[in-house]
Amino acid sequence: MKKTTFLLAVAMVWIAVVMVSCQSGEKSKFPGFSKTESGLYYKFYKKGNDTVTPKIGEYLDVVMLYGTDDSVLFDSRNLPELEQMQIPMIASVFQGDIYEGLAMMHPGDSASFIMPADSVWFKLFKMRLKPPGMDSVEYLTFDVKLNEILSEDTVKAREEVKRQKAMEQEAIDRAEYIAKNYPDAKPTSSGLYYIQVKKGKGKTPKEGQKVKVHYTGKFLDGTVFDSSKDRGKPIEFTIGKGQVIPGWDEGISMMRKGGKAVLIIPSNLAYGQGRGRIPPYSTLVFDVELVDILKNDQGSKK
Repeated sequence: MKKTTFLLAVAMVWIAVVMVSCQSGEKSKFPGFSKTESGLYYKFYKKGNDTVTPKIGEYLDVVMLYGTDDSVLFDSRNLPELEQMQIPMIASVFQGDIYEGLAMMHPGDSASFIMPADSVWFKLFKMRLKPPGMDSVEYLTFDVKLNEILSEDTVKAREEVKRQKAMEQEAIDRAEYIAKNYPDAKPTSSGLYYIQVKKGKGKTPKEGQKVKVHYTGKFLDGTVFDSSKDRGKPIEFTIGKGQVIPGWDEGISMMRKGGKAVLIIPSNLAYGQGRGRIPPYSTLVFDVELVDILKNDQGSKK
């Protein structure tokens, strides 16, 4: 009996030593970090006073950065005001993912979470290929500060307030631009400003006709965001088919072949809440030239 007890005690000590060795090995991989059973490495820097944690269906107002050991790949503090991070709380996408980490947080907390890069790219972000230069990256670190936990209704109400403020500011900025640059310009019924620079010849294009147009697109501050002239090739589209923004369909329809004009297009006739390089609620200015009117959808010549 004593021998059995002794052997059992030795076995328990050996198991304990192995477990401590494994844990020490894991901790030494990321010093200062703890590890959940599912494999998420985490470290808290600050603890808030609140006791609630996020529930699925709620929204989290966060500041979030993620990247590698030597570079930041994303920083939510660089987003425009209307795009500040309010992310929906959902169930984990993979074991040990960022949502498991967020579920551990309280408002006011700040923490870091370390996850396998491949799981982030392919399972969390649903990417088909790794981003350029990321082939050798094994882990990604997410730094998160949880500001608030919000209901869906609260998020919608705040977004509406932000939208209204942005639309009001857009109208102010547009009015100042027009007063400074085109004080005699009047909007059409839709709100488009059409300033003729060169009249052109012939008839205006009709719905269903294809046109060739050279353009330079600018923001109100004069920054160019796109230009067909830089590419040396005009774009082609069919009038009235929704192939371009509404302000273009209307504005180009007012031109004649060879004509030039300036189109000042409010966001509701352009890209609304933004797209790509176009920020939300941006009035756009286009210098346009109607190079040619081609064929209609039935193939008859103009």
